[in-house]
Formats: sequence, structure tokens, C-alpha cells
Amino acid sequence: MSEIVGAIDLGSTKITVIIGNIDEKEVEIAGFSLVQARGVRYGLITDINEASSSIAEAINKAVKMAGIKNLQRTFVAIGGEKITAIPSRGMIIVKSRDQEVTEKDVERAIEAAKATAIPSDREIIYHMVRGFKLDGQDGISNPINMVGTRLESDLLLITHDKVQLRNIMNTLEKAEINVDGFIPQEVASAEAVLTPEEKKLGVVMVDIGGDLTNLAVFEEGYIHSIGILKLGGEKITKDLAITLRISTEEAERAKKILGTLKNDKEETLEVMSLQEKKIKITTSQVREIIQPRVEEILEFIARKLEELNSPLELIPGGIVLTGGTALLDGIVDFTSDYLNIPVRLSYPSEMANFLGMNENEAVFYSCAVGALKRVTKDTNSEEKSRKFLDYLKETFNNILKPFKE
Repeated sequence: MSEIVGAIDLGSTKITVIIGNIDEKEVEIAGFSLVQARGVRYGLITDINEASSSIAEAINKAVKMAGIKNLQRTFVAIGGEKITAIPSRGMIIVKSRDQEVTEKDVERAIEAAKATAIPSDREIIYHMVRGFKLDGQDGISNPINMVGTRLESDLLLITHDKVQLRNIMNTLEKAEINVDGFIPQEVASAEAVLTPEEKKLGVVMVDIGGDLTNLAVFEEGYIHSIGILKLGGEKITKDLAITLRISTEEAERAKKILGTLKNDKEETLEVMSLQEKKIKITTSQVREIIQPRVEEILEFIARKLEELNSPLELIPGGIVLTGGTALLDGIVDFTSDYLNIPVRLSYPSEMANFLGMNENEAVFYSCAVGALKRVTKDTNSEEKSRKFLDYLKETFNNILKPFKE
């Protein structure tokens, strides 16, 4: 039976929504929207009224396009430096008479891994299974129907700060959205743009957004780690605005028209200065300003990968770029040369095929499309028996109860 599911990418510069008709794990896109984000900074809510208004606007546009009245389920992709990943293992004894692993055994092993102790100010919002071990044999992706006694699971638990998560939930509630689950933006984007072969070989997904850059490292087919950098395309725009003494709007226009990391062309653009005078700027001027910032972003990416114990030289599949800043002219070749590693640009083919959308548009929907695809792969909300929103509300109420009393 098919159902209408929505996925929201809660970004700091944009909010995108994808609505899909899901039928037996196949997704048919029915509607989408992209609006400017308001009241969100570095993945955190800074103004609930502004943020809820922009989210509601994005949802309404997508729902109208899809020609539906409401969504049956809604998932939200969230990010920011408050997201952390914790490796965890769980072990259970197979209880069946014939010692054949059942689906219940797998669920028990996963729950055992999720029961690990985490800081009291954190909440598990998502988990990804990275494999199983049965009686010492590792590298098992699906142990069901295998025979053994001791079943172990290997998980990556994704957690978020409880207080900040509550702010996000209050914002969604104000936008009249019932949340069925959260998905980390790193996981969602990777789902949309990476191939199974790349994940198996070893690859890094780099989503360069407005004020954040998200990383997801895969090894041997499974997610190894995630990383977040407080750097993005907004820094480039700000550099242009400050150096050229123009508004951020003019700087953004200059970046889109003249922004390049190539040396093979020279053009001129007329922009308005802060003194409201028309001035002419050239491609080489813009390149001299943006290239150092791009280099800085790449240096921070390399440094973060070292921190995650995944240095560039140990990633044979290279880097897959996505996100709005990945559209900067010449960035693929520049990144490859600068970091001495294979690099390609990727975007969700589902959006490129939908209404003939080109890659320049499709790349903005990587996270939302990936979130929707993750929904088809698992039922990974943290409370299957009741609405995820209700579960978290109860958790927060229990935390705040002693202070209220």
C-alpha cells in the first residue's frame, strides 16, 4: 500500500521539501519546494516565529504542487555542530531452539547497542547499522537465518543536544508539522549522491552549504563517521562584499556570474557599490578573493578527516561533492588538484529526471531526496509504537519536571 511522505531539509540558508509517493520501497516524487530559510543559523533555531513561517511556506508550496491535502508521514533532516556520532556495539544470545537467527534477534541486538550510556544532555535521533558479528565471524550484513549463538551488532548512534532539539520541535509544531523522525543531514545527503560501489571502496561525501559543510565517511559499504564544519558559501559571499565594498546581494550575484576557480576566461560585471555608485569588477578580481577561502575550506576538510581517523590518502574512492557551493565553477578540478584525490560532483538523479531539472537545480535537493530514500530503507524512528514527537516531548517533560517542582 502506497503512502504520501514528506522530507524537510532544515538548512540555514534554504529549506527544501520533497514529497514522495512511496510504494514498496519505490519513491515517486510528487512535489517539491525551495524557500529562503529564516530564523535558522548553523543548524540551530534563532527565531522560532521566523523559522516556523519559512518551514510552513515550504511545506505549503510542495503540498500544493503534489495536489494533496496532507502528508501521512513527515521526516526532517537536521544538522549543525550539535550533532555527534557515537560508535556502539551490542550483544545478545540467540534463543531459538535451532539457534537460527531471527528478525527479533536482530532487533534485540540493535536495541542492546542503543542501550549504551550517553551524556544526559544528549538524545539519540538516529542510528545506522554497520554490520554484525556471529560467533566471532564479522563482516556480516544480514545475519537472519544464519546459525549461531552469540550475535553482536555494530551501530553508529547519532545524537543531538536535547535543548536545541526541543527548539527545533517547537518550531515544527508551530508550523503545524507532526514529526515522525529526524535524519542527520550528512546521512541523508550521502544516501542521495553516493553509489554502492563508492561506499564499498571507501569515499567521503562533502556537502558544502551556506554556513555549514557536512561530511560523511564510508568504508567497506558502511558509514564510518560524520563531521561538521562551520564553513560554507556564505563566507565566500561575505569576503566579496567586504573586499569589493558591495552589498551581500550584489556579492552573491557577482559570485554566481563571475565566480570561478579557472584561469581560462576574463569577463566584466557592473555592480552597485555601498555608496550607490556603479563599479566594474572582473573575473580575476573575484577569483583572487574567493580562491583563498575555498582553499581554507579544503584545508579544514582535510584536517577534519584526520580527526576522524580517515586521512585522504586512505580514501580510495575520493570525494563526492554536493550542495549549493559545489556549483562554483571549477571547484571539482580545483579540489582534486589541491587535495590530490579523485573528486566528482553529484546530485540526486531523481530530481534531474523530474520535470527535466538540470544539475544546477537538482544539487540543492540532495539532502531532502536522501532523507526520503532513507525512509524507504528503514523504519528508523526512535519510537515505532508512537509518534516520535510525543516520545521526545515526554522525555523533555521528565527532564524539566524536577525544576518545575
